[in-house]
Amino acid sequence: MKTKTKIAFIVNDLGLGGVQRLTIDFTRLLDKEKFETDVILLLDKPNAQFYTDELASHIKKHSFIFKGVFDTKNWFKLQRLLRREKYDVVITQLEFSDFIGRATAWLARVPVIMTIIQNLIPNSPIKQRLADRFLAKVTDVCISPTAAIHEYAKKDIGFPERKIIDIDTNGVDKERFETELDKNKFRKELNIPEQDTVVVNIGRLVEQKGQSVLIDAAKKILEKQKDFSFVIVGDGKLEDNLKKQAKELGIEQKVFFTGSRKDTPDILRSSDIFAFPSIWEGQGLILFEAIFSKIPIVASNTGGIPDIIKDNETGVLVEPGNSDELAKILMRVAEDKTLQNKITSCIYERYKHRTLQNTVKALEEAIVKSLDETK
Repeated sequence: MKTKTKIAFIVNDLGLGGVQRLTIDFTRLLDKEKFETDVILLLDKPNAQFYTDELASHIKKHSFIFKGVFDTKNWFKLQRLLRREKYDVVITQLEFSDFIGRATAWLARVPVIMTIIQNLIPNSPIKQRLADRFLAKVTDVCISPTAAIHEYAKKDIGFPERKIIDIDTNGVDKERFETELDKNKFRKELNIPEQDTVVVNIGRLVEQKGQSVLIDAAKKILEKQKDFSFVIVGDGKLEDNLKKQAKELGIEQKVFFTGSRKDTPDILRSSDIFAFPSIWEGQGLILFEAIFSKIPIVASNTGGIPDIIKDNETGVLVEPGNSDELAKILMRVAEDKTLQNKITSCIYERYKHRTLQNTVKALEEAIVKSLDETK
């Protein structure tokens, strides 16, 4: 007799990214006495296995290599897997796996289909919007981590209010930010001068994340103040372009590209300011990791970010894509120690409850509630 609820998390891959990090953490912390959890990966790309070695030993992994949305061979293989494993719940995230995962789960008649919307995509193609609206009809639960995403799910995608559950999905593993740390170790690794203000950005190197804007801002800052260094952590298709941009601006000695790293808590805590210059954004796990690192945050006024960052109260907001404003604000925050102390203290006190353990508890409750409603 079946005693555990069987869950499949369907994601693009386990490469660097907040969704991938959360998938690792969710599957690790879901109650093993109540839930049997698998991870299904749909894509293969450079660094697609970045977090694979952190997958808990009790988690079963299934891998596919979809060549695109119309890869019918893998559609049928995925549908057969879902039927064979008899999952009670499928949980999807990210655009590609969200579409294919929910569609195949519906065809396989999985009892509960859940989507977690982590991003707001401006001006998405009409085909995607139509697909999202259709899938909203066959999706049982839409998990929304922010007020902005809640409205987006309801008004743009067409989820009825009864299907939307608000959960703070960007929960932080607090223990990773409480270890002893030599803040100079990371600076020495990159040969950053002790007196420099270190501005760090962590994320995929793609247009959405706005690293090119940060590099333009770095040039403007360094023309006025030499005691700044900029650290960009992550990888992605724009890596070569961003390095070329820094070199052409003559600041390659002050902009450090580290590639993907797993010691992001230590990197954040070793830095002075976290820059989050996204052009568009849902909210981002890294935002909360910066909060738990207790460093000041300068972030774009877009998507779900202003739900958390209240200007000059819990951080400082800038116009997306505006390198002049970003440069000006970064210099102001670096100089104003009173402002730094105010915003870091305020935002941590306000969001210190956003722990991974609380997030997983809320997710478990949503799963149980949704299954009960199907009976």
